[in-house]
Amino acid sequence: MISSDLGETEPVLNLKDLFKNKVIEPSANQKIEGLPLKAKIDNFNLLKDIQTVLKKCSHLSDQQRLMYCQSQRYFMKQYLREINKRP
Repeated sequence: MISSDLGETEPVLNLKDLFKNKVIEPSANQKIEGLPLKAKIDNFNLLKDIQTVLKKCSHLSDQQRLMYCQSQRYFMKQYLREINKRP
């Protein structure tokens, strides 16, 4: 008979031993801690790419340039938020 009591030794229902003394891999912790740094770098690289497009692409219309400038402004704000965050 199947029972839901965790104190019993049924291998199917006794799941608490699976997670007891479980150690998180250091690489997972490092990845989590590195996310803010990655966000800073990604936003900065995107800013550089947008600036390159604005400088080198003379065929863009005024409307297209405006859209690139607006996205550049958005990513600059994101970048500055990440830079100004206090740890």
